[in-house]
Amino acid sequence: MQTVRQKIIELLTEEEMDARELSRAAGIREKEVDDHLAHIARTLAGKGQKLSIRPARCLSCDFVFKNRHRFTRPGRCPRCKKSHLQSPSFHIEHGNI
Repeated sequence: MQTVRQKIIELLTEEEMDARELSRAAGIREKEVDDHLAHIARTLAGKGQKLSIRPARCLSCDFVFKNRHRFTRPGRCPRCKKSHLQSPSFHIEHGNI
């Protein structure tokens, strides 16, 4: 039997997913995903792997949240102030850091 974090690691090794997709696939609430991702990122760093984040993007003005390091979806765009945003997605990269 896998733990939730082992399941998330397996899912992210296979494909890129956002928090909503991860919550459905792992059977947990979406709000729990960011805590698990923070722990997984630290665990992977010790193994020479990296949790890659494709940043959130505003669907109205195309602003990309490049410097945001949180795993949660931003509330609104700092440029146009709208909340029509694409969530960040995650993937596990193998290799040396």
